[in-house]
Amino acid sequence: MIIRKRVSKIIVCLLAVSVALSLFFNFNVVSEASAFPSINSESYVLMDAETGQVLVEKGMNQRMYPASITKIMTILLACEEANFDTVVTMSEYATVTTVPRDSSHIALTTGQKVRMEDLIYGAMLASANDACNGIAESISGSIDAFALKMTERAKEIGAKNTNFANANGLFNENHYTTAYDMALITREAIKNTYFTTIFGTVRYEIAPDNIRNEVFPVATGMELLKPNNPLYYEGIIGGKTGYIPDAGYTGVVVAERNGITLIAVTLSADSANDRFADLAALLDYGFDNFSKHTVSAEMFAPTTVNVVENNSIVATVTVYTNNEIYYLLHNDISESSVKVEANIPETYSQYNIQPALTLTVTDASSLMYSNIGNVNLKFTTQQHDTPTVLNPENQENNTSEKKEFKMPVILKVILIILAVILILIGIIIIMFLVSNAKRKRRDRMRRLRRQAMYEENKNDAIIWAESKQVNNSAKRR
Repeated sequence: MIIRKRVSKIIVCLLAVSVALSLFFNFNVVSEASAFPSINSESYVLMDAETGQVLVEKGMNQRMYPASITKIMTILLACEEANFDTVVTMSEYATVTTVPRDSSHIALTTGQKVRMEDLIYGAMLASANDACNGIAESISGSIDAFALKMTERAKEIGAKNTNFANANGLFNENHYTTAYDMALITREAIKNTYFTTIFGTVRYEIAPDNIRNEVFPVATGMELLKPNNPLYYEGIIGGKTGYIPDAGYTGVVVAERNGITLIAVTLSADSANDRFADLAALLDYGFDNFSKHTVSAEMFAPTTVNVVENNSIVATVTVYTNNEIYYLLHNDISESSVKVEANIPETYSQYNIQPALTLTVTDASSLMYSNIGNVNLKFTTQQHDTPTVLNPENQENNTSEKKEFKMPVILKVILIILAVILILIGIIIIMFLVSNAKRKRRDRMRRLRRQAMYEENKNDAIIWAESKQVNNSAKRR
């Protein structure tokens, strides 16, 4: 019996230890899956490409130098406005004057005639500064004019903290952006199919021209894009690197997994390896820890709002969601932590109907960015055949009240004159009172002085009489 009891105790202890170890290891697995990676870059952002939701960030609105990721905007404008078959004649200013030989280029020279498509691929893959200048001069006539166009396009996209001074990203104090702005620009760029094709190309051959008799091969500097490279990232769509001493190592990459497309931007890394590691780590964190959730009917019920024009209801708008709206939520955060606020006014103008939801996470801590963002809602509009006047009785009362209290101009002038007269009278009264008070004070002082002199003379008389009486007494003796 004793042996059986001891064996039972040993079995119970072993079971307890196994359960404890199981819980310990399970906890570690969850912690590792949720742990945020160590990022070397000074500034970064991870964004959902479809919705623009920011998952994680650090200093994403800090203005910094972008270096060659500038070329994302250059190539986007080329894809939007240029004809790929246009032959561009390179100028001396675009090839020699503004492009240092120790910077990235494809050795273009003055008078060289190159197809626009070849310039675009050279700018993206080889990060060629001379190719960017050729694109700029061809589209806008000058590099400065093209830089203004780049900045204007950035503002249209929503990149409000960005200013471009050139087309290639070479250092200029007035050439800056932010991690968030670059993510917005990239999000817009990948909507363009021509851009996305170029963005994801690994190798390209520039055709012979009037100067070069042979093809000129170029290859991307984005190591995560190369299938045979150990750094290759599964699901990558495209990417661009950048470097100048003042900016450090910068990078932008886009990847897709399980129906989620993410954009990672890093600025000012210490080395190329740190940059690639940061980009991959951010993407891994997003894909491993976030999943899609929809805005359900429980979160937002259909709402009807009046459309008002000229104090009359001309239509009604029904705002709703049909579960097509999604957001990304960290797997360790409960869906009940998502706060949904409707940005819907009491009435709409017919020309300004923009219903939206604001989604935030109340306990995001360090797992994700707490502001999920604004989500536009769908709506249907029902026009009224006959506009309905808003509270006609109140309007009549308000109109009569306004007429009743309307003051004629002449009356206003008279009141102003009376006010000025009253102010002057008040000043005169105050001056009189002050003067009268001073006079009374002087009279009082005179009376006091006279009283003092009278008392002094009286005392002298008494003293003299007493002195005389003393003298008379002495004589009698």
